Amino acid sequence: MGEFTTGILYPRKYELKVRNALSKTEQPYFHRNVNTEWNAFFLQDEWLETSKTLSFLLQLSMQPLPLLWFHDAEDSGWGFRLFDTGCEVSSGTISYSLDEEMAEEEFARLYPKVDLQEEILTSDDVREKYEEILDQVVRSELYRREVGKGITRIKPQSFNRIVGPKQVQQLRSLFDLNLLTDVDEETGASLLYDSVDLFKEILGIEEMVWVNYSYLASGGRE
Repeated sequence: MGEFTTGILYPRKYELKVRNALSKTEQPYFHRNVNTEWNAFFLQDEWLETSKTLSFLLQLSMQPLPLLWFHDAEDSGWGFRLFDTGCEVSSGTISYSLDEEMAEEEFARLYPKVDLQEEILTSDDVREKYEEILDQVVRSELYRREVGKGITRIKPQSFNRIVGPKQVQQLRSLFDLNLLTDVDEETGASLLYDSVDLFKEILGIEEMVWVNYSYLASGGRE
């Protein structure tokens, strides 16, 4: 099982306001110092699934106070939602499995009688056909469009109350669709899979790793 991290980050200068708001919420939570610039709190509703959680975050951000919900599921992808001045001002999702899902769908269309999940383990021919399709997928315009859907609501300028102009420009470059979907011809490497580490480095939240509400609630045993 890969890393699973999720929590809500905010600049430390707002700590008193955040702690005051958290003390009034009925939802269980944990609050932690991340580093000299950032704090984070972890709600039981880790995926912000309820309207009550969203309402709490939107109201807290009205102070105004920027809140960055961040998640990183190492096996499947990562993303964020940025709340500020009572609104969700930016959000993005990067999927690591999109290329494989599209390749499997295309394989099933071309070879409907072949059980890919079973035969890819035993047949070199099936494995080669699948890898050819996967290679075509990651270089296709359709794949670019699907990746683009996950970043259309990313607005780097919305981070200007959290980081400086240099970091805002770095975020703009990081979420350039051409760069994200470019594949190294020799190695097959893609910036897509390094994007979460670069995002964390730009914002200075590298310490935000292997932590979530469930982990903290278990006393760090999970």
